Amino acid sequence: MYKKVLIIAIIIKLSGSLLVFGQTGNIHLSWTGKSKPDAAHTMAINWNAYVSNSIVRYGEDSLQLNFTKRVKPIEVFNNGVRSYNYKLRLSCLKPGLTYYYQCGSEGSDWTAIYSFKTAPIQGSQDKYVVGVWGDTQNNTGNLRFEQTQKVIRLMTKYPLNLSIHMGDIVENGSVENTWYQFLKVAQPVTAIAPFMPALGNHDVNNKANEAGFQKPFSVFYNSFNLPRDNLNYSYDYGNIHFVVVNSGFAQGAAKEGRTLMQKGSTDYNWLDRDLASAKKNKNITWIILYAHYPIYSFGVSHVPEWQYNLLPLIDKYQVDLCLTGHRHVYERHKAIRNGKEYQQTDPMHYNHPTGTVYITNGSSGGSLQGLGGNQMSSIIFTAKEKVYTYAIMTVHGPKITYDVYDINNNKIDSFSLVK
Repeated sequence: MYKKVLIIAIIIKLSGSLLVFGQTGNIHLSWTGKSKPDAAHTMAINWNAYVSNSIVRYGEDSLQLNFTKRVKPIEVFNNGVRSYNYKLRLSCLKPGLTYYYQCGSEGSDWTAIYSFKTAPIQGSQDKYVVGVWGDTQNNTGNLRFEQTQKVIRLMTKYPLNLSIHMGDIVENGSVENTWYQFLKVAQPVTAIAPFMPALGNHDVNNKANEAGFQKPFSVFYNSFNLPRDNLNYSYDYGNIHFVVVNSGFAQGAAKEGRTLMQKGSTDYNWLDRDLASAKKNKNITWIILYAHYPIYSFGVSHVPEWQYNLLPLIDKYQVDLCLTGHRHVYERHKAIRNGKEYQQTDPMHYNHPTGTVYITNGSSGGSLQGLGGNQMSSIIFTAKEKVYTYAIMTVHGPKITYDVYDINNNKIDSFSLVK
């Protein structure tokens, strides 16, 4: 028996997995549901363990985790080593309340005690802090997510209510181990604040001749627990309506005439209905849409077919903020609607703009790309040097403050948006 355990431990070590035998980890919170989730009364806790009887115990007091809940595990294999993913949904929670929890099992190990705060009731005008990051893929310079880990350490210093990711979470979405590595590195943030990502081209199948083209691989579905189909979904947090759109492999799909969100498609019609509902909702002050491929961007990251498909709905429903990634830079544009750029007197302040503000957040770990873009009439700010970044977005009633930092915690850009 000792030899068997030793052999398994060696295999795990050699595979590069960041979990060790018997350890419970890769914890990430989210919201889930067949449609728009009830973020004020629910929370999904997702984790991985090497035992099949792991549970969650939780409560309103860190010293009294009086409630327990279990869920049927999903058997998964990482480089031939068996473990179990758990996707558990807590319900009947109280709005705006802090809960404490840990994952584990008797006779095995328990994680540290983490906490999360449920969303407030819809329409609340309190202050909310959102971590914004994207393009964390483990390629040159970030093979073990070392740059991303620096971003994570800095984001943990903020009282995050949630974090949103612009996609390209990993370099190759078909490689199971890289997802587990990312989730281990991200745990200091994702275990305390819901992690609600969009998917990028590196996360999904890029082979146009396969049935799963532009969709993620089984490791993603086995690990994540997001609303609706996990790809296109929306949720409300206080007075904010967030909507997430899957852009797939837009550049490759455009060559095939298969760019996503084509008018009349199921997903396009869903987005049309979703934005229409949010626009009519008097409890919603802000509509924030995020995806991987940018709508406005400098250079080859711009895919005209993707812009053509999505832009009419963004303009029609007057989306306030559109956040994207793909290009491994940070760039900020003027507010734009119907092709017209909003002219502002102060480049750091959008005062009741008649348009959508477009931001690219694509530099939270993936290899940094070329500079440039100042020659675009719509660009207000882009970094003068290659730099890894993340953003902290603070929403307080009718005002958004957006601060962008590098991995040395220098603030490189800041703006406010008022309506």
